[in-house]
Amino acid sequence: MKVVLSRKGMDSAAGGMASPILPDGMLLSLPIPDKAGGQSYGGLSYKGQSYHAIIHQLNSSFDFSKKGICHFDPDIYENITGRPKGWKPAFGQSGISAGHLDRLGVGIGDIFLFYGMFQKTERRGSCGLSYVRGFPARHIIYGYMEVGGILRGKQDIEQYFWHPHSVNAARPHNRLYVPKRYGTFRYCESLVLTKKEQHSRRLWRLPSFFADDGISVSWQGKNRPVLNGAYAELNSSRRGQEFVVAASTAKLEQTLREWAESLIEEGMPKTDGAAPLT
Repeated sequence: MKVVLSRKGMDSAAGGMASPILPDGMLLSLPIPDKAGGQSYGGLSYKGQSYHAIIHQLNSSFDFSKKGICHFDPDIYENITGRPKGWKPAFGQSGISAGHLDRLGVGIGDIFLFYGMFQKTERRGSCGLSYVRGFPARHIIYGYMEVGGILRGKQDIEQYFWHPHSVNAARPHNRLYVPKRYGTFRYCESLVLTKKEQHSRRLWRLPSFFADDGISVSWQGKNRPVLNGAYAELNSSRRGQEFVVAASTAKLEQTLREWAESLIEEGMPKTDGAAPLT
C-alpha cells in the first residue's frame, strides 16, 4: 500500500490566494483557474453560497474576467451544488504527473491524501468571509480517496462529462481515479503538515517513522525526512503534485496505513451540519 500526498487547489502561484478554513471548520479547497476547465466559479455552490461569492469576499481583487473558469479536481465534495444529475466522484491526472504515479506503481487500494494551502476565516458582518489576521497560511490535508478503479480509455473517461479530464480525453497518460471510498475533512491539528512557528509552509512536521530508511517520499530530490526530537521534518519540494510515500517492509507499510487511517478518522465530519454558509 502506498500513500500519495497530492497537492491541489489554489496557492500563491495558482490563483494567488489560500483556500479557506471556513468558520464551521470545513476545509474548502478552491479549484485553480483554468480556461479549459469547463466549470465557472459562479456555477458551484457550498451551502447556499457560490464559489464566486466566497472568493470575492476573501479577495476582492480576484479577476473573474480572466480567471472565471476553474479546474474542479479532485471532485470529491459531496455537498456542492451545480453538478449534473448522476454525478460521481473522481480525480483526474495526466502527463508527467500521471506517468510518475505509474512508474511508482500507484493503483487500486492506495490512498491519496489531498492537501493544499489553507488559511483560517471568520465572518465580519456585512463583509462576509475574511481571513483571520495573524493566522498563517499552512499546508493542510483536506480530503482523501482510496483508489477503487482507474479509467484510462477515452470513452470511459468521457462518461464523466462534467469532469475537466473529460475535455480532450485522449491527452497523453490521461486517466480518472475513482474511489472505493473518499471524503473531505474538517480542520483538526493532526491534518496540518506545516511545522508550527516558522515562516516556510513547505517545512513539514511528520510522524517519526518518516525518517526511517525504509520510507521513501518521491519528487523530493536530495531532500528526505530527518528526525528532530519526536517528529520527522521534511523541507518539501517547492513545486510538484504527487508525492508518493512507500514503505520497504511489511511493518513499515502497516505503520503507514495506520497513520493514513488515523487522519481519515480524525478529519471526517462527525455530523453533516446543514446550516447554510450565508
